[in-house]
Amino acid sequence: MQLYRFPFQCSLPYTTTLLMRVHAISRPGNEPSLDLLRSMGFDITSSPDFVAGTNSDLLVILGGDGTIHRFLPDLLRSAVPVLVVPCGSGNDFARALGITSVEIALQLVREFARGNARIREADLGIIADGSGKQTPFCCTGGVGLDAVAAQFANHLPQWVRAHGGYLLGAMRAAFANPILQLTVRANTAAGDHATRKRCCLFAFANTPSFGGGLRIAPGARLSDGQLDCVLVEAMSRPRLARAMISLLKATHLRLKEVHSMRSERLRIETNPPTQVYADGEYVCETPVEVRVWPRALRVLHRD
Repeated sequence: MQLYRFPFQCSLPYTTTLLMRVHAISRPGNEPSLDLLRSMGFDITSSPDFVAGTNSDLLVILGGDGTIHRFLPDLLRSAVPVLVVPCGSGNDFARALGITSVEIALQLVREFARGNARIREADLGIIADGSGKQTPFCCTGGVGLDAVAAQFANHLPQWVRAHGGYLLGAMRAAFANPILQLTVRANTAAGDHATRKRCCLFAFANTPSFGGGLRIAPGARLSDGQLDCVLVEAMSRPRLARAMISLLKATHLRLKEVHSMRSERLRIETNPPTQVYADGEYVCETPVEVRVWPRALRVLHRD
């Protein structure tokens, strides 16, 4: 964590001068949070999309992991500090930054205006498909149950997605019980490692949780230069249902069918090819190369 000081000061408790320029990316439905931000007295522009050349001191994303995922290439090009206001259905990236409410996000803006911002250079992940196209992600990606659950949840109404939609998708995926013939080649601390297994899920995590707080990789950190990988072997539906309960309790890593490792770089192949999702969004199909991008994005954080 680094402490950045900026060439503007705040003389009042909750306001600042127009030297504090904020650009907010906000979709319809987030007006109350956006109004709270405006009430703080900053020079604020807002739009539903990223606007290049805004010359802002701070970029604010009002949304969840899918919104961040969509704008990551733009955020990386801008090199401006980013604040995430958790207004989405998942909010796992914000959760990993210690931002669990709109109120906490607004407090971070106030600290930023006073020149006392906590800014972290957070890791991201990169997925490269067979054509070489590279897609950054902020939270977690995977194949198998995760992809099936995300695909189902994305077709649910927004309110349902924000209140257990991914869990509903996971339950449906567990009933379908997709089985993959998976090959993973990973670079680990112990050297290069190859795994070939029949599995129902393989996830690579930059954050501890996915799906709105499910702690798939409890030990994952945003600044350790590693992806925490979790492989769940193929199992019967009753056994898989019990494993889902373990996931809710974050005790799934104790199961004999669940394996974990940390890696900077992976190659994932499946037979036949299958869909890869990240941050709850479709990315491509296997095979893919996945790697961590250390210290890629400057973000405000609380923890």
